[in-house]
Amino acid sequence: MHSLQQWKIVCLTMMSVEDVEDVYIFGLLMTGFLLFGVGGYLAYRVIRKTWAAVQSVPKLHAMLDGVCRAINTQTEMLREQNRKLDSILEHNGSLAAVGLGG
Repeated sequence: MHSLQQWKIVCLTMMSVEDVEDVYIFGLLMTGFLLFGVGGYLAYRVIRKTWAAVQSVPKLHAMLDGVCRAINTQTEMLREQNRKLDSILEHNGSLAAVGLGG
């Protein structure tokens, strides 16, 4: 039994020039096909991200309104706490002036 038949090895040196060219052309075509597929996938990712950004613009206004409302609510709460502390300090200051404060 011949060693090439035994191990089922493809040896390009035993092929003719035309056969070798066919193998290289096939390999080049497969490489091009794979590169085209990878490029298409990368383009798909960019288009998907762009579409998500376009869709999120209307949501952005609602999110900004919510954040602004939360900040305004916290600011009002801090102002109220500040007013209460000022009244307490003013009351304690008047008691200290009279001599009743501790």
